[in-house]
Formats: sequence, structure tokens, C-alpha cells
Amino acid sequence: GALIMLPGLAEIVRCVVGLRTGEWPSRLRDVSEIDVVEEQLSQSQHVDADARQAAIAGAQKIEETARQRGMTGDLHT
Repeated sequence: GALIMLPGLAEIVRCVVGLRTGEWPSRLRDVSEIDVVEEQLSQSQHVDADARQAAIAGAQKIEETARQRGMTGDLHT
């Protein structure tokens, strides 16, 4: 249970630092979903180059749609 609480504690500390300094502390590396998809597909021996590119393009479209929805605050469409 303590290990599961650790990331939450780290986020609380980041928030406190951000409130005190006025700047949001950066993470070491923010990972986007497309990075994960590309990494997993690059290691797969069961996916050919065309299928890999199609999957990456699909993931990019999904990520862009999610980002646009996040900017507008519209969660119902």
C-alpha cells in the first residue's frame, strides 16, 4: 500500500512547490500515449511495417482528438 501511495505523495509535493514558487515543476519526462505505442510496436516481431505505421497513425489521431476535447472541456461528445 505504501508503494502505491508514493506517486500520489510526489504529486502533492509538486503541487505545494508550484503554489509556493508560482512555477509548475517539470517532470523528468512526460510520456504521451503515442510514445508508448511506438515503443511497443518497435519491439514486436508480429507486426509488419505497414501495420505499424497504421497503428501509430491511429494512435496519433486518438491522442489529438483527446487533446482537443481536453482544451474545450467538452466531456459529453
